[in-house]
Amino acid sequence: MFKKYWFFGLILITILLSSCTEKRQPSLPEDISFAATINLKDMTVSFVDLKKLALAEEWKMEKPYTGALILPDRDTILFYGNQLETADLYSLKEGKKIGSWETGTGIVNGKLLEDKTEVALVDQDLNKIRFFNIKGKELKQIETESNPLTILESRKAKKLYVLSFNHEKLAVIDLQTKEKTDEFITHPSAAGAWLNEESNELWIGGHGEGIEIEQDIHVYDSETGDLKKTIPAPSMPINFLEKDSHVYVLSHGSNMLYKIKESGELAASVSIAANPFEMAIAEGKLLVAGYDSNDVHILDPQNLKSLKTIKVGEGPFKIVLRERMK
Repeated sequence: MFKKYWFFGLILITILLSSCTEKRQPSLPEDISFAATINLKDMTVSFVDLKKLALAEEWKMEKPYTGALILPDRDTILFYGNQLETADLYSLKEGKKIGSWETGTGIVNGKLLEDKTEVALVDQDLNKIRFFNIKGKELKQIETESNPLTILESRKAKKLYVLSFNHEKLAVIDLQTKEKTDEFITHPSAAGAWLNEESNELWIGGHGEGIEIEQDIHVYDSETGDLKKTIPAPSMPINFLEKDSHVYVLSHGSNMLYKIKESGELAASVSIAANPFEMAIAEGKLLVAGYDSNDVHILDPQNLKSLKTIKVGEGPFKIVLRERMK
């Protein structure tokens, strides 16, 4: 009888220990520079080695994460998603979950601010920008117009620009006082932006409204909000990056990548990927993720020539970078 109870007790202990063990993911060594794609369709994260230009590892996640950011220790990655009650912390080198931030649902975007001590999260359920320290303590909430989406930090002026997708307004938040100080009128369904601090210009893209598909970039004065000009970039310009006095613009409605001079003149263009949403510049190369083609295209930013195409998980929607320490 004793042996029988001992045997069932051992089974119970084994089950309890198994249920308490976090699922382990493949480890990402500290010396690997990578571009990680957050893949929506199959709930995976693909890590592309930026030195080898090859897939290093892939994580199969248990939650529908839609974005992520790397915290200053360069090992902790914070995953978030608009359907999730928490933003979850994972250790890259340990390959496991190490904590969570209690955020509630609605988180659609996030940014580690320039001072590296705070994170701004965009909450579409509350229609607020929420500030957290890197330990996960919430510091402040600031109300915006409905459906905030794009956020852009001014390092020079210490401001945060917030675009509302549903309302034709852009909010300006003072990052020192954590107060909304101004708002500007913008065009409908604005999304994606780039700030030229030297000329005080805000380049803003978008999807368009109704059957009117957005064909242009709208350039606003970042101090007054006045519309200065428009620059053709058909269609649906929704992502912007700057390098060497040129702006790279991704238009996912036409699968086009544009290289534009800061003056607004077109320097080059190329058809790229299938339904591209996201791009990044890392290790001197330009990366574009194809949402429908399930790949990352590596290009030379000088001439937009293709260098390599790497298959990743299904539906790459965000790219998160960890580059070499400079």
